[in-house]
Amino acid sequence: MPTTSFPAVISFGDQQLGRVTLDENNQDSYSKKLSNAVDVQEIDTNLFMSKQLWIPLGSRGVFGGEIVSQSLRAAWNTVDDKFYVHSIHCNFLMAGDFEIPVLYQVQRLRDGRSFATRFVTATQKGKPIFVCSCSFTTASDAVHLEHMASMPTVPDPEDVPNNEQRIQASLDLHPDAHPLLKMYLEERLKEAVPMEYRDIRLNDPSVEFMRDAVDPDPRQYQWFRAKERVETDDRKVHACILAYASDSNLLATANQANGLSFPSKRVGMMASLDHSIWFHHPCRADEWLLYDMHSPRSTGARGTAFGRIFTRDGILVATTSQEGLIRLRPSEQKRLMEERAALDAKTNLRRASQL
Repeated sequence: MPTTSFPAVISFGDQQLGRVTLDENNQDSYSKKLSNAVDVQEIDTNLFMSKQLWIPLGSRGVFGGEIVSQSLRAAWNTVDDKFYVHSIHCNFLMAGDFEIPVLYQVQRLRDGRSFATRFVTATQKGKPIFVCSCSFTTASDAVHLEHMASMPTVPDPEDVPNNEQRIQASLDLHPDAHPLLKMYLEERLKEAVPMEYRDIRLNDPSVEFMRDAVDPDPRQYQWFRAKERVETDDRKVHACILAYASDSNLLATANQANGLSFPSKRVGMMASLDHSIWFHHPCRADEWLLYDMHSPRSTGARGTAFGRIFTRDGILVATTSQEGLIRLRPSEQKRLMEERAALDAKTNLRRASQL
């Protein structure tokens, strides 16, 4: 994996005379890149600007987790230090353009003794692309109700290949794969993202990549952490990194529930519509976290998924939810229609024979 590039990244910090440059040769560490990815620059009272934007390979726009994390950071910059985030509820309105900065306008809705509430509108070219509400609370010495879901039993992260290793294994085992698929996977290997993800798979991952299909399962698990130790102990930074990573692969759980791999050439478009996070307990984002995801429903070209994030020692630190758009390609829609029509005809024939 290369360590000196973070492809398709625009850096907006230290702008002069309105000039913006593509930072393709940035030599910063993964830790510095990640800190910039979740940070914002204050440009006026209650107004902030992205320092950096990233567009994932094959995506229509800026990575949604980056917009979530930067909005949270902007809101957090307007509350007292005694507050810690406990929830964020987001709606994605338009795809973000990574070539121009995102402006975050923060509205101070409430400042109480125990809770503070902020509403953030993210805009580009004067149009809102994203909105969210963030709620913050203070620590309390009072006695509270306490219970926690148990972490599922899964292989340790050291026993699971990282996603780059899975991709390389697919390329090595299938040298005769379709050229376009090989090119896509090779580009994925060059994409030096600052997070490390380890998807837990029961089947041969190379088969999933090549056949564009998985065994239908509404649940999936993923270990993740920052690739390098984060240079600060600031709980705000670690919570924002968790928010950043929480958008990765959650919607894809609905794909998997329908037997589709991610990405899939049978899917024409995927996009997050909304995203929520409830923060239960602080954690470090550079230590292994387990993402337990499940999808209860997909219908109307939308998929819904929920997630639970645990520390390695079993502390539930966050709960997530997301609904997103999943549109099949016309060819796949036609295939499914024909398949369902044939199944209906067979069912009707069986019923008729029983009369």
